[in-house]
Amino acid sequence: MDLLIGSETHAVSAGDSWCIPGNVEHGAIAHEDSVAIEVFCPVREDYLCS
Repeated sequence: MDLLIGSETHAVSAGDSWCIPGNVEHGAIAHEDSVAIEVFCPVREDYLCS
């Protein structure tokens, strides 16, 4: 998977972790079936199920 953070591209592999500062444009390109786990701190209220 390639992780796009701001103007930089990072190749990431299974088990890698990263931190993306708030208000920074980001995205990902999965080159094969992948699972990404997102954790937000503080909690994003707009992502909570009601």
